[in-house]
Amino acid sequence: MEEFDWSMVEFARTKWRSEVIPDALPILIRWAQEGEAHSYSDLAQELHDNYGHDIKPRKDLYGTVAGGVAQALQWLSEQWRKPIPPLHTIVVNKATRHPGEGAITISPAYFAGKKLDTEDNRRVHLREAMEDVFTYQDWDRVARALGATMLAPASGPVAEVSSNAPIPLPKVQQGGGTESAEHRALKRWVANHPEEFMDYGDFTAGTNEKLLSSGDRLDAHFDNGKHRLAVEVKTSKCSEDELQRGVYQAVKYRAIVRAEQKAIRHVPSGEAVLVCTRAPNAETRALIKRLQVRFQQVPAEAEQE
Repeated sequence: MEEFDWSMVEFARTKWRSEVIPDALPILIRWAQEGEAHSYSDLAQELHDNYGHDIKPRKDLYGTVAGGVAQALQWLSEQWRKPIPPLHTIVVNKATRHPGEGAITISPAYFAGKKLDTEDNRRVHLREAMEDVFTYQDWDRVARALGATMLAPASGPVAEVSSNAPIPLPKVQQGGGTESAEHRALKRWVANHPEEFMDYGDFTAGTNEKLLSSGDRLDAHFDNGKHRLAVEVKTSKCSEDELQRGVYQAVKYRAIVRAEQKAIRHVPSGEAVLVCTRAPNAETRALIKRLQVRFQQVPAEAEQE
């Protein structure tokens, strides 16, 4: 296969960037496969550790490095006549953990036709872009097309658990038991306390047992016409396996709510949160972080009748 000519990439036409941008590509692909966003400082460090590039004191210089990768992918997507998720969006500001606004302008084809008139809408589409990056299945093909050597991904980001350690899947309970009084009380408490969830939107009181298009029922649901929040609740008596099953349920509900919003041409701003009256253990916290699930602990009295 003919070697990719990086001189076609506008940002790669200075000496330093022509050397650094091709080496940034496999790093970003590895991060995509690990499912974790990283900062410009992280990119500088990885370029040093993996390829020996000096670390520049001005970390904003690495914005054009990520931008050069974006330009290469834009070119490749035109050749394939198939969109490639904007890999550069997983390089984020260290303080805000969000990609910069330039992440949109550097990939106009990917964001074409999307509603970008407010900061809130831009944030939603950037977050969706990051998720597309994390779920894209052809990064190895992209690497081959652009002549990049793949770096082996770690198992994913974790907290208080080794980054190389797999997290065992929870035991799955067959069949559903009778709903406890504590669970019923907690569902009602959540629906009646929208102020607890202001981070996700300005909501009035929510509802219980909202039926989704998939046939799933939500423990609690909030909808203000612009933002939706699906809530899965677990009581203090639940086992750690059950709490971990709640993590997977939150992943599922988040995807369904956003799919429903996409289907009716709304901005896919939906979110899901796992609520419990006790804290998860270290392994569950690691799973929550690895799967990028929202978790919120509420007062113990919330599950009292």
